[in-house]
Amino acid sequence: MKHLGIRAHDLGVFASGEALAAEAARLGPSIPIQLAFTKVIAPAPHLTDEYVAAFAQALNAHGVWTAVLGCYINPVHPDEAIRDQQLGLFEEHLRLAPLLGNPIVGTETGSPNPDCSFHRETYEPHMLSALYRSIERLLEAAVRHNSTIGIEAVARQHTIGSIERMKNLVDHFDTPHLKVIYDPVNLVPWTGISEADGTVRLKPSDEGQAAFFADALDAFGSKIAALHIKDYRLDEQGWKVGDLPTGTGVLNWKLLFTMLSERAIDAVGLLENAEPQTMAKTLATLAAY
Repeated sequence: MKHLGIRAHDLGVFASGEALAAEAARLGPSIPIQLAFTKVIAPAPHLTDEYVAAFAQALNAHGVWTAVLGCYINPVHPDEAIRDQQLGLFEEHLRLAPLLGNPIVGTETGSPNPDCSFHRETYEPHMLSALYRSIERLLEAAVRHNSTIGIEAVARQHTIGSIERMKNLVDHFDTPHLKVIYDPVNLVPWTGISEADGTVRLKPSDEGQAAFFADALDAFGSKIAALHIKDYRLDEQGWKVGDLPTGTGVLNWKLLFTMLSERAIDAVGLLENAEPQTMAKTLATLAAY
């Protein structure tokens, strides 16, 4: 994988783009980041064209660039007025994205709960229809501004919560203005990765993981623009704990990187839930795969 970087807010909170860029640049030359302004800059900035252009210039001066512009909303929010407001915010991020070098603008796909948590109706047909209507609206803005939407799936919890649902979505919206943010941990079922015989091990076999990865890469590999890199394990009750730093769980990232290379999928890889003191070492380990 040619480009490995971080979520900017895992470094901390900063007063300016210059301060963020100086810290991120310590990780090495040409570092890609996932940038969520409200999570990494305090106080939260007013995103004018001038501010965003100056922010991008500060990043570029330090060899830091934005791969994903985070605007994580609930596109199926149960309150239609709030949903409209959030979609408007996303449209504004699509408009601003070219000023940052045209990163993909990323979101997950939400649930009937305002906070996007698990809800029993998440997978009902009317929820999928609501999501598709929201994406249709956002795609109009993406085409208008020559920007790209990045969709991230989350198993069980969100409207797009499975490999098959993501495949159906990208097949339905077959456009260069919509790409996939592939987070394999997010797509691991809450009870873990199954083996060929249907069982689940605390540490899945390489064969089980390869089959799991292949299902996703077969389904939407050509649409992957960014990769979220973290780890997971199963707790004492057999449920997924899916917010661990890379290398502290059971996911075989070396195997996945090999499979991505074999398929010539060269997405940007971004660490999640990483600790600032171990980021450089983790990036070096991944770069050697």
